[in-house]
Amino acid sequence: MENSDTQGSRIRALFANAVKSVAVIAPFIKVDALRSLLSVIREDVHVRCVTRWLPRDVAAGVSDPEILDVLDERGNFSVSLVDRLHAKLYLSDDRCLVGSSNVTFAGMGEASDDSNIEVLVETSDDDPAIVATLHEIVHAERPATRSIARAARRLADSLPKEVITPGAVDATWFPGSRRPEYAFHFYRQPPSGYVGASDKVLLADLARSDIQPGLHEEEFNMEIRSLLAEIPIAKVILSGDDDVTFTRADAQSYLERIAGEEFSVGDRWNSFVNWMAYFFSESVITQEISEIALRRAQKAFEP
Repeated sequence: MENSDTQGSRIRALFANAVKSVAVIAPFIKVDALRSLLSVIREDVHVRCVTRWLPRDVAAGVSDPEILDVLDERGNFSVSLVDRLHAKLYLSDDRCLVGSSNVTFAGMGEASDDSNIEVLVETSDDDPAIVATLHEIVHAERPATRSIARAARRLADSLPKEVITPGAVDATWFPGSRRPEYAFHFYRQPPSGYVGASDKVLLADLARSDIQPGLHEEEFNMEIRSLLAEIPIAKVILSGDDDVTFTRADAQSYLERIAGEEFSVGDRWNSFVNWMAYFFSESVITQEISEIALRRAQKAFEP
């Protein structure tokens, strides 16, 4: 007999009475937990899912791109992605539950071990706060496709286990690959099957960046530029307007801190040079002195 005191039972009770449509809006949606909600919804009721598929979340096992397969089996559905989604909303026609519960058995209070302490509050879809949130979601969402789902899973599988932290962005992101020109292609269609060593490094860079699959190339480039711009030595290069030459010696102390068994100081520097020159080509160029350096040379590009 179902426990009527769980958050999951409250969501199912809400959805069981739906006549036209339901909406499942949560950053974390697991396949089995979603199935438990779908089981009470009439076939003629449209199901709308809004979620996010960040590589770290998928790798950590709190979010499943495979929900697309579950919904496809059912039919009469839509799935969209919102990168910054954190809200948890469950709508059934004009009724709504809002709170902290994700579509996971732990979030719904139905885990076999200890469940999370969560809350859901009932309101209506004309509540001003709900209206504002739904409006923001509509303007931010983009359709989820099978290719995006596959990319999300592949990137998640490429994420090193030691850096898997649900919902967290790696503040120390630093590229290891020397091939930034292939970044968007690998992001859009991550290779499967046999993957060479250099390809694995690039896939790990993309997975570690935690950029949600499905962005257009311009959007992807902006995300990578933002990540690069947060690197301390990049800030030095990108600040100011004067021509400045920046060598490995200038970055030595920082590179020594982030180097390790996998990447030497030289490896780190060469990767950094390539990514900066590629993604900031309007203001940064490579320059050969006794070794490769970066030069901020905006004046060189002025008409």
